[in-house]
Amino acid sequence: MVPPPTQPHDHGPTGIGFHLRSLLEVTRKELRVSLRDKQTALMTLVLPIVMYPLMFWLMIQGVLVARGHSESTEVRIGIAAVEVPAEVRQAFPETVEPEDFEVLVTDYRATWLDADSARAWLRAAEDEPDAVLVLATEDHAATVYYDSTISSSNVAKGRIDERLAQLSFDLREATAVDLGLDPNSLDPLSIDSINLAPPKDQGAFLLSRLLPMLLVIMCVMGAFFPAVDLTAGERERGTSETTLLLPVPRRTVLQGKVLAVGILAMVAIFLNLVAIGMSAENLLATLAAGMDMRIELPIFALFAIAPLAMLFALFTAAVLTAVAGHAMSFQSAQALMGPVQLLFMAPAMISMLPGIELTPTLALVPILNVSLALEALLMGKDIALEYAITAGALLVQAWLAIAISVRLLGRESLALKESGKKKPTRKRSLFGKAR
Repeated sequence: MVPPPTQPHDHGPTGIGFHLRSLLEVTRKELRVSLRDKQTALMTLVLPIVMYPLMFWLMIQGVLVARGHSESTEVRIGIAAVEVPAEVRQAFPETVEPEDFEVLVTDYRATWLDADSARAWLRAAEDEPDAVLVLATEDHAATVYYDSTISSSNVAKGRIDERLAQLSFDLREATAVDLGLDPNSLDPLSIDSINLAPPKDQGAFLLSRLLPMLLVIMCVMGAFFPAVDLTAGERERGTSETTLLLPVPRRTVLQGKVLAVGILAMVAIFLNLVAIGMSAENLLATLAAGMDMRIELPIFALFAIAPLAMLFALFTAAVLTAVAGHAMSFQSAQALMGPVQLLFMAPAMISMLPGIELTPTLALVPILNVSLALEALLMGKDIALEYAITAGALLVQAWLAIAISVRLLGRESLALKESGKKKPTRKRSLFGKAR
């Protein structure tokens, strides 16, 4: 009978070299197995290149379509007044042609209406207006009645407000001229708002609102399917025992799985950033057309965030692998991963809140630190101290996550559960004695 091969120790020069070689070999094997899965390859390699150009294009097209639809929507406005001034009739003609991009139909009623009467007119069965403007002759007051739950009613209110503001300005200016006064003297305080932020900084601010959240999503989605496939997927296919029987320590096998998932998450992040760089600048510039804003993808910030992203990918891989490794099937692993993804999204969403900035204390908080670091780098802030603390914190968190993940997945009870075996139990008699 051939004795089983003895496994080398994990300490000493020979042991360390053997461990590293074994770790890299297991990682290479797991990467090859994972990329053979079409769903994993699609989510990790293909989707990042296709998703972001398509997503930004659809987003911009949606904004343009919504804007065009709002401008071309035909609305009906009801105006009620005992006597309608000629200026009001001029500001609200009975019809406005479509080429003016604001199709408008106006109905007049020579009476004053209270709130109940205006509501009844809004809900009339035929030719009901989308909004009602009631003019009071005595105090020159105007009241707009509309329904905020109906989009066309909101559009109608917006057009009434625009025309009333211009009408009020024109009447005030005409009255001042008639009295021999300077129209500007009627405004005791002139207020102007001037944005001193350079166009480039405005574009960087817009990117700082988008990219940190996208970085977390990229990493989680890149590690999701490999983590499930290399743990629950192997168990479902019945190949987990074959992997564990490799002539290397089980700890090395599990570390190789985590490292393989981390590498695929890094690849997903890199491909996503490349796709964003190829599409975001031009597409977001189209969205910001007409605004004093310039979109430029900051290459320095992306290179600076790369080391943090790598550590964050290892941390994410360890957490997702540990969770997925406790599932017995691909489907149950996906169900377990849903809440975990939400836990990753919550800190990234917190980083988008106004007033939240990277500090030495927040640099210790997982997930939040890498999101705030990317935001600060995109804004060109000097965060040398915070960056160093974030890198150290991520290194410790990644190491702890990998250690805990390997310890959890290396338990004997889980290995027996994987192989379908049950722990031997000692039977007890009725009197509690073991038999």
